[in-house]
Amino acid sequence: MPPEHERGWKDVVFVRRNETVRLAARFDQPAGRAHPFMYHCHILEHEDNGMMGQFTVA
Repeated sequence: MPPEHERGWKDVVFVRRNETVRLAARFDQPAGRAHPFMYHCHILEHEDNGMMGQFTVA
């Protein structure tokens, strides 16, 4: 079980080197091609490594 300060809902995840993280989320509104949701890392160089992107929800 995670430490107490790591339990509960989050919108930010710290990922260490060589670590894999799985996220579970519920989206109550659609996000189409014109206005997709996005995810990103706060280090711009990581964009090329798949840590920044967009996704749609039907």
